[in-house]
Formats: sequence, structure tokens, C-alpha cells
Amino acid sequence: MTPSEPAVTSDHAAGTTAPGPPAATAVAAGLRRRRQELVDAGPPAGRAWCEAWSAEVDDALGRLSAPAVADHRLAVVAVGGYGRRELCPGSDLDLLILHDRLEQPALEHVVRQVVYPLWDAGMAVGYAVRDRREAIGAVDDLDTATAMLDLRTVAGDRGLVQSVHVEVLRRLRQRPHRFLTALRRADDERRRKAGDAAEALEPDLKNGAGGLRDVQSLAWAAAALVGVRGLDALVPAGYLGAADRPRLVHARERLLTARVALHLEAARTAGAALRGKHEVLRLDLQDAVARQLGYEDRDEHSLAAHELLRELFLAARTVDHVHRRAWSLIDADLARGARRRRRPTEREHDDFELVDGVLRLPAAQDLDASGLPGRLFTALADTGAVLDRSSAARLRRHVEDGRPGWHWSDPERDRFVRVLWRGGVMLSALAELDDVGVLTAMLPEWEPLRGRPQRNPYHRYSLDRHAWHAVAALGDLVRRESWAAETLRLVEDREGLLLGVLLHDVGKAVGEPHAQTGVPLARAIATRMGAAPGTIDLVARLVRLHLLLPDAARRRDVTDPELLGELADAVGDRSTLACLHLLAAADGLATGPTAWSPWTASLLHTLITKVSAVLDDQDDAATASDREREAAVATVREAQRLAPELGADAALVREHLALLPTRYARSVSPRAVVRHTLMAAHAPGATEVRTRVTPGEDLAVDDGRVDELDVVALDHPGWFAKVAGVVALHAGSILAADAFSREDGLAVDTFKVRPPEGATGAWWVAVEGDLAEAAAGKLAIRARVLRQARAVTRRSGGGNDVPTTITAQLDGAGRATLVEVRTRDRVGVLYAIATALAELELDIVVARIQTLGREVVDVFSVRDADGRPLDEDHLGELHLAVAGAIEEVAGTT
Repeated sequence: MTPSEPAVTSDHAAGTTAPGPPAATAVAAGLRRRRQELVDAGPPAGRAWCEAWSAEVDDALGRLSAPAVADHRLAVVAVGGYGRRELCPGSDLDLLILHDRLEQPALEHVVRQVVYPLWDAGMAVGYAVRDRREAIGAVDDLDTATAMLDLRTVAGDRGLVQSVHVEVLRRLRQRPHRFLTALRRADDERRRKAGDAAEALEPDLKNGAGGLRDVQSLAWAAAALVGVRGLDALVPAGYLGAADRPRLVHARERLLTARVALHLEAARTAGAALRGKHEVLRLDLQDAVARQLGYEDRDEHSLAAHELLRELFLAARTVDHVHRRAWSLIDADLARGARRRRRPTEREHDDFELVDGVLRLPAAQDLDASGLPGRLFTALADTGAVLDRSSAARLRRHVEDGRPGWHWSDPERDRFVRVLWRGGVMLSALAELDDVGVLTAMLPEWEPLRGRPQRNPYHRYSLDRHAWHAVAALGDLVRRESWAAETLRLVEDREGLLLGVLLHDVGKAVGEPHAQTGVPLARAIATRMGAAPGTIDLVARLVRLHLLLPDAARRRDVTDPELLGELADAVGDRSTLACLHLLAAADGLATGPTAWSPWTASLLHTLITKVSAVLDDQDDAATASDREREAAVATVREAQRLAPELGADAALVREHLALLPTRYARSVSPRAVVRHTLMAAHAPGATEVRTRVTPGEDLAVDDGRVDELDVVALDHPGWFAKVAGVVALHAGSILAADAFSREDGLAVDTFKVRPPEGATGAWWVAVEGDLAEAAAGKLAIRARVLRQARAVTRRSGGGNDVPTTITAQLDGAGRATLVEVRTRDRVGVLYAIATALAELELDIVVARIQTLGREVVDVFSVRDADGRPLDEDHLGELHLAVAGAIEEVAGTT
């Protein structure tokens, strides 16, 4: 190590150090003990805890460095979070050993005296050793410069530290452009990677947009802008409003408190030695962190974790808005090359003043003027600007002082709706209205939605932000996707569609089932906005039915004529069907990739097409069975036409179809009928399986693909389980399955399979080979699946934060039982469930499998050995068997 070389270390180094002198050993042991005492019974989570822990480390470093600072001119300096006395339970300890041209042997001795005992105490220490000249020169590096701005003398020569601090500030002030540009770029990259702390299901409290690092970034920027680090200096400089600072500090303290509580919970879970960084408030830790901070469950709908997350989301929004407004002005000054105290109007937009990327209300603007919110919304969307600090403060005070004199009118609603139709470009404008309270002043019913978390693996946004993103997705879809534009042409009331998308989930603020509880609230909001009676009725209908089609597509046989008839009756007309199609797509896109993918889009499209056909035929007297026969006849005709082209005899196709139920002909494509005919042309042996893979070209899921696997073998209940087990062993995923039994005892099954990323044709060769081994009884599937599950569980750390639920109900036609299993996603879980069903001699007719973050939702349509739905006794045994099978896979640690 040279004096100019920053030496960054880790906990791993602690295991390689020799024991220090008795005094150092005692300091290390005392520091380890004191940290555990603070973790177990220290001050409440928050700044007090950080300051207490920082003081303990200060004391230890003072004792460790006493001999060195007595013999040499040097200082032990706290930098970064430790320098700010914000040392959290899981924070790294960042140090600078600043010296006056000491020789290498002396420096190495100092490091052994000061740093090694900290490793022995189990701390992660990052340190640098520099003389004055090196320390000042290192500020060209952004990370070093920001760390140096937070420096604080722990022990030694304060004058030496002060001289470095003064010179660092002078250099940054002299050359602000380079530092601020690098800081802005780092901010953008950090926020992009960490996501938005104001709306993510699992927010990054430190690095996310609106997180603690955004506050620190503004404080660092002040050093280069005005020569003084800290938020206070930004107020007289005009980058922060006087009202912004207390709001920002309040938000920062909320985030810091939650971060400390998160670290404490992780420390208590992991034991005395806290390993790794914990900046993301994971779903499985949220309940414990909320309880630690004193939040309580009020009822099933208002849990402690909901209240915690809501406060954190709103705090992060405050940080994000203040950060963006300040940086708009900083960017303008950087572009200009100089800071200007007065900012004259550059141009006007609908009588609003635009200057330096911010929109300003004229001083003479009547805040109660009719139409002001709509005009402001439009101007913000048109310009992409943010509200300037004084205008934001004026509007916020106006809202807080009492209900403003704003009212909805037809022009105001039309303006609002037109801006919403613009898609994603209007999101920042909507966020500005929300931040200053204009949105809830216009729509008081919206307040319960603000920042309300949606704690399930589906959703990535809070409740209100989800609604915004759904509307944005709708606007973007109809401009970018041809199918969406075509569908929109079928919509008779576009305002009703857009408001239905905006309000589809409002019931979640009231309670479940939200598709029902949301109807009166949506009616109230649409009525307040002055919508026409017909539009209000459509909005209510869309809220009530918004889950109908997605749930059917994911859970039911979309070719079942009974189901199609039920859906057509519920929807009523093609315009409403088009609205529900667009709503489902927008909702899914705003929810996240686990809820919406090309695969789910294709399922929904298939369902919509079939329901549309039923609606077209409703004037006829056709029954569901009539429609089923018509669909089957069309498939039979086309399959016979294709047979010679694909190498089959038409008569053989007819024989194959005659051995199968009518459901088969309406469920598979004509080409699949011919493929199956060829595969079943000669009866397979007792241990023989015939497989064929049809690559999927159009159904990409998460940048992968969905292939179709056909399986023909002698029928027995365990086939689905064997296929699921083999696919799991090869890291693939089954998304759907349709199973059919011929009258001659052959099983004809079709599986939709997603191979692992990067899989080639060789992957399928291996899978088909193992299926043949499994059919012959030469593959220990159960043992292999459990072994693989054990290995994956060890690597991932296990966890069982997703409870297992098993529900069952009759399908719409009363011909089968629908079994839904929700549990944690893990290797072999589908195999385990299918094995349990096979043990009960149940016939799996249809299966639909969906992964939602850490949760899987598997739906099976099953019948007993006599082809009937399950009775109560059978359902009880099913519950016991499936739960036991899942526990076996989960208990492999």
C-alpha cells in the first residue's frame, strides 16, 4: 500500500489478520459488544440510533489512534455517512487517514493500529491513506469528492483536516461545472438502476429516486454552487424555497428512520454479525419493520406495513419533487455557464411564464380562477417543465388554507381528458399537480389512493401511480399498436373508457373485492367531474368487470363454449368488449411484467376473439353446444384438408377425431390434429412415449419463447407430473397444458413450455430423452427434483414468505372442479402439485400456470376417475395431498 493508494477492504479481511495488542483486542471486543447492545436495546430507529453508534465508533477510534496521533502529525477522519454521523447498523465505515508526509513504514503501522481492530470487531471498513496534497488532488474523482465534503475529524490534527476541507471547497467552487455535471450524471444513473422509491413495491431507501442519496446530492451540489455544503445554503441562493427545506428535512428523517429500522431487522435476523447491504425494503421484511416503528394493524384492509409504506412513498415523492425542481435550475445555470440570481421570463405559455425549464405563475395570477388547474396541467404537459418553487409554494398554501374555488365544467373535464390521452408524456405533469395538492383539491375522493401500497407480487406501483401508469399505457398503446388503434375504433364512448382505466382500482382504497367496492366510488368521482350519465354508467361497468376477461384468460379453458356464453352475456356488446380489452392491456402493462407479457396478451386476444364471435351470433338462437359443434366441425374440415399436405390420410384423421371428445377439436389447431394423428397412428408400448416439439415463433415471453410440446402415450394420471418434473429438471417452465383421453386408452396432451434463456434445439433433445427414460421407469424424477430444489434453496437462502393457499370451485358448466394453488415459486412445485393430484387418481383436463414475482398461481381443471367433479370428501383429501407435497419441496433445506 502506498500513501496515495486508497485501500478498500471488506469483512473477509478480518479472518486473515493477526491478533492485535491486548488493548486493541479489548477495544475491538468492546465495540462488537456495544454494537450488539445497540441492536438489541439501543435508541429507537432513526437519527438518535445513528448518532449513538457513531459516538461509539468515535470513542473506539480515539483510543485506537491515540498512540499514532501523539507521535505523528496526522488525523483520523470520518467521511461519507460516518462523517455525517448517519452510521446505520449495516453501514460501511469510511475513513481517511490524513498525514503530513509520513514514511511508508510508519503509515503501515498506523493502519495496523487503527483499521485492523475494526475488522476484528466485524466491521466493513473502507479507508484511504493520503497526505494533504494527495487528498486535495483526489477530488477530481466524484466519489472521493463527495466523501470529502462530509469529512469530520475523529482524532488528531484538526488544523490539517480543516486546511484540506477549505481547499476542497475552493477547488469545487472554482470549477463547479465538472463536478456538477458528474454529479448529475451519477444521479441519473443511480436513479435509473435503483428505480423509484416513491412507488416501487420494494423501495430502495438509499439509492432510489426520492431516496436519501437525492438529499445528499443536493447538499453536495451546494458546495460547488455557493461554496458551502448543506441544504441551508441553497435557500438564499434560490435553488430551494424556504418552504422546501423543512419539507425535505422531514422527508429525509422518515426515510432515515426506516433505513435504520430495516438494518436493525436484518441484523436481528442475521445475528450479531450483520453481513451485506440492506437498502431495499423487501416485502418479507416490511411487516417486521413496521412493527418495530410502532405501526399497528387497524383492520384487515389497513395493515401496519401499508401505513409505513404509504408514509415512505409520500416522503420519497417530496424528495423527488424538490430534487427535480432544484436540478432544473442547476442545469440551466450549467448550460449558461453562470448562476443568475434573477430569472426573467423567457417566454409565455398560455399566460404562464417559462424560465430555465420551470413554469411560473404570474404574480398577479388569481389562484381561484376558473379553469386554472386544467390550464396548468396542459401547460406542464406541453412544456415538460416543473413548477418553480415559489409557484409550487403558493399553490400548496392555497390548497392547505381551505378548499379553492375550482369546479369541474365540461371544458375543464375535456381539457383534463385530452391531456391524459397523451400517454407517458403527461405523467410528470400529473405528478406536479399531485405534489402541490391540486389533484386532491379537484378530486377529494382521490386522497385515500395517494401513496397506498399494493403489497402483492403483481404490482410495481402504489395505487394512485398504478392508475396514472395505466392511463399512460392506454394513450401510448392506441398510438403505437395497430391492434389497439383498431380496437379503439369499436369504442363508442372514449371518455368513459379513459375514466374507467383511471378509476378501475379505486375500490382497493375501500376494501375487497375491489371490483365491487370501487363502483360507487368511481361513480362519485365521474359524477363530480360532470360526466354524462351514460359515461358514468360505462365507468361503473368497466370497474365492475375489469377483472372478468383477464381472470378467465389465465384460469379457464378459453375454448369452452359455456364460458364464452357467460362472458358474452356479462359484457353485453362489442363496444364494452373493446373497452375491457384495452383496459386489461393497459392495466397489465402498468402492473408489471409478471402480469402482462406476450403470452398473456395472446391468451386474452384469443378469448376476446371468441367472445366477439359469440356477440356477433347472439341474434341467432344458437346454444353453447351448437357453437361448440360449429367450432369442432370447422377444425375437422380444415384438418382433413391439411392431412395430405402434412403426410397423413384424411380417413385416419377422422378416425383419430372420432376417438376424442368434442372439446379436443375446438381446443387445438387443425395442424395439431394432424400431428397428433400421425403420432397416434400406431399404438405405443406400455412404457413408450412419443413426443414432438413445435417451436414457437410469435409468443415471446420476457424475451424468450413459448414452444409447444405434444405427448402421446398410454393414458394414466401420472403423465402430467412426469412431464412437469422433467421440464423442471432442465430449468424450463410449463405455462399451460391441455390433456385429452382417447377411447382406446391413449393420452394426447399438449404443453406450452418456456425453455430457459439461451436454450437451443439441444435442450429439447435432452428433455425428450429424459421423458423417454421417465416413461420406461428409468429416471428417479422425485429424487432428482428434491435434490435440485435443495441446491437452489441453499444458494438463494430459502424463505417462505408466501403462504400456500388452495381453493376449489365448480367450473361454469359444472363438469369439472377448478383448483387454484398459490404458493412460493420454487423448483419442482408444479411437479409436486401434479404428483399429489395423480396420487388421488385425478384427471387434469386443463392447467394454467402463472408466476408473479416470488409467487406462483397454478389453476387446474380436474375430474375424478369417473369423469365427474370432486365431492367434499375428495376435496378434503386433495387439500391434504397438495399441501403435503408443497411442504416436502419447501422443506428440503
